[in-house]
Amino acid sequence: MSKLQNIYLTIVTENQTEKIKAEKLSELIKSELGDDWKILTIDKFDKFENSYKIDFEKTVNENHQDRINHLAISLTDKLVSPWLLYFDKLENSIELIYNKNENTRNRKIEFNVIKWGHLQITK
Repeated sequence: MSKLQNIYLTIVTENQTEKIKAEKLSELIKSELGDDWKILTIDKFDKFENSYKIDFEKTVNENHQDRINHLAISLTDKLVSPWLLYFDKLENSIELIYNKNENTRNRKIEFNVIKWGHLQITK
């Protein structure tokens, strides 16, 4: 029996003064990740100046956690890298966190405005 799981991705941008830019970025990210992703919210993020928080969601029907973990890693790598990986053996789950720094690699030039990212899988 397979089980439905949700993958949530949060992206925080920088150097964006207009919501339209965050909306265009969210569409570009969605096209990179796949059309089965939903854009949940795009809101101003007051913790950083000129930034927006974009929330995405994808539902997967998979009963092999290792496949979901691999999917999460390969999806986030389509955007930027490196990501920190947190593995919980008891829950058999992972969480990925991205912080922009001097070692950052952007897969597309448009992704250089991504300041922070968080991917989490929930059952």
